[in-house]
Amino acid sequence: MKKLFKSIKGSLLILVLFCIFLWLIRISITKSLFFGFLIWNLFLAIIPYCISTIVKDKMQQSSKLKLVLTLLIWLLFLPNAPYIITDFIHLHHIKANIIWLDIFILFAFSSTGLLFAILSLTDVYNIIKKRWNLQNAKYFLISATFLCGFGIYLGRFLRFNSWDVLTSPLTIVKKSFLSINDPKTWFITISFGSFLYLLFLFFNNVENNLLKKQKH
Repeated sequence: MKKLFKSIKGSLLILVLFCIFLWLIRISITKSLFFGFLIWNLFLAIIPYCISTIVKDKMQQSSKLKLVLTLLIWLLFLPNAPYIITDFIHLHHIKANIIWLDIFILFAFSSTGLLFAILSLTDVYNIIKKRWNLQNAKYFLISATFLCGFGIYLGRFLRFNSWDVLTSPLTIVKKSFLSINDPKTWFITISFGSFLYLLFLFFNNVENNLLKKQKH
């Protein structure tokens, strides 16, 4: 399993480099840095994966308080990973003659962000299952995915960042309550939350089947 984990990290690095390569190709064709925000968004998408990796490798024996606080920080950054999907909104700024390239670039970046999200969710799910129990891990998974969906709404439509929880907490709480009457809030939260939850179940089933085959 250790060799497999190392190969996964290597594959993720290749994916990130491939995304950057596509962006550089676009720059050479268009002489524009317009999609530069994708690099920043991909960097933010990697943060929750880095946090969950550190917790898995070095913090599983830490005190429960320290572990919970670290996982709360992880949860603040988690929406940044699937958030890249919403960058497809920028397609209306694109010239028709390169739209095929930009769709592919957005697909590559958003798929990579989603992969980071699912792998990170899997790590944290397994950590909670091991440190507490399976039932708590399931409750956490459902809560995390739908909070992530709401976080995507806060980021795309209310334009909040993860660190605004520290710099503008009252503003976030106020606008979050005001958004309850907006159908868009519920649609984004439920649809993205459900999508992440179903993706996790799919990858978790694949992982369990692979482990069973290795044992046999």
